[in-house]
Amino acid sequence: MGVSQKSKQFESRQDRIVFQEFVNDQGNLFGGNALKWMDEVAYIAAKQFTRQRMVTVSVERVKFLLAIPLGSMVMVSAKILSAGPVKLVIDTEIWLDVNQEPGRIKAIEGKFIFASVDEECNPKRLISTGQN
Repeated sequence: MGVSQKSKQFESRQDRIVFQEFVNDQGNLFGGNALKWMDEVAYIAAKQFTRQRMVTVSVERVKFLLAIPLGSMVMVSAKILSAGPVKLVIDTEIWLDVNQEPGRIKAIEGKFIFASVDEECNPKRLISTGQN
């Protein structure tokens, strides 16, 4: 199975709680903190998928769909959408837990692009095992 076929089978998740230090003056999660959490989970997915040195290249099409208030529980997820010779495209989302159906609502979404690099930060070809 090739790298691009394996990439569609990999996903990483992390649960978080929105504490006081993560919110703005309106009591909602700062966008910068949300992006940091998304980048971390996307990095974990990229690193576990490739077992190589990875760096964030870009963040694209981020949409803040709803505010996430103080005290909320959220799930941050990252799923590898595609793998090229050097880069991975990772779909990353934050889901807000709610006490009613359907249980979770998508609050933020975005695409994170990661590249494999060598010790000098030069691009390096992906050689994925696709193992967790």
